[in-house]
Amino acid sequence: MDTRSKLEDKELAQVEKLIRETPLEVDLVQRTMSKYESNYNTKPSKKIRTRKNLRQRVMIITASAAMIFSLIIVTGLISPTMAATMKEVPLLSSVFKFTRDLGLHAANEKGISTKLNTSVTHEGVTLNVTEAVYDGTRVAIGIERHHKEGENTKESLSDQISKIEFLLNGEPLNHTNFSGVFRQPSKDNNSVILEFADLKNQGGSPFPKQFSLTLSTTITGISEPFKMDIPVSDIGNYVNLQPNISRKYKNNQLTIEQIILTPITTSITTRKALLDKSTSVDNRGGINIAVFDEQGREPRLVHGNGRRETNKGTSDLIMDVRFHPFETLPKAITIKPYIHLYDGEGSYQLDENGEPKIQYIPELEMTIPINLKE
Repeated sequence: MDTRSKLEDKELAQVEKLIRETPLEVDLVQRTMSKYESNYNTKPSKKIRTRKNLRQRVMIITASAAMIFSLIIVTGLISPTMAATMKEVPLLSSVFKFTRDLGLHAANEKGISTKLNTSVTHEGVTLNVTEAVYDGTRVAIGIERHHKEGENTKESLSDQISKIEFLLNGEPLNHTNFSGVFRQPSKDNNSVILEFADLKNQGGSPFPKQFSLTLSTTITGISEPFKMDIPVSDIGNYVNLQPNISRKYKNNQLTIEQIILTPITTSITTRKALLDKSTSVDNRGGINIAVFDEQGREPRLVHGNGRRETNKGTSDLIMDVRFHPFETLPKAITIKPYIHLYDGEGSYQLDENGEPKIQYIPELEMTIPINLKE
């Protein structure tokens, strides 16, 4: 009995060693037992009863190992060294994954963003570009900040970043050829998402399908700029419509010039024109739009940019407005223009939920069918 017990202990130690050396997979037990049994050289007469006991013990050990690994990820009970190592794995360090922007979250989940690990360190602070995505409507870049061990700051990365400059294939982007930078928060103070778009619908040139983007930015308290090169490629796979449908209300004309539907963005380009010299129906916030599919689902606004077209003798306002993507390709899109309601002091009127009150303009509403062949 003593000999058999020592033999089992020795065999169990061998199995534990194999488990530790086997990469974590979905079926840990089957993979480990297969590897163990293929290398098991005990005589057949001694294998039968020990294998049954060993398989049960292996299952317990393996399940425990998997549970511990899961707890490590969930609870964060890891050493700084292990944490740094895990951050090298792109899927465990996605800034897009933790944003409230459903489009960027989908870009990470569907694997259509480009995973990167481009970093620069100055004076103990490291900026790391984790990923980037471009869908023909907007470019988004995820950035993380890392400090020396034991050092930290309560100031967010978004607040610390300043003087953001971009080069596209070596040429500077400025107010004449891109929208400017939008910032989105992500999982914590040490991460931020930078976004921008071209001005192709507002007199500017479109971005290429592929390009090299150079980001240069400074961090508060650090004189040397952080410069990083980022490869960018258009993900394609989108619907592009140019309905050019107009509606009029009083002295206002609203035209839907373009609709682009991608896996990460719903982009609407509008043209707003005054038909006479008077003011718009609302001379403060202007006419805004909400978007709905045929089932009444409304994607949330992300951001937008616009400018007046003055080079053609008009003062038309061209707007590119970007919303979250639809979960599935809609059969039709309904554009519902609206204005905000203000109180006597010029502030928003608020509803019972503290949200600004709006008033839809039915005369300007438009429904555009989506051609599935596009």
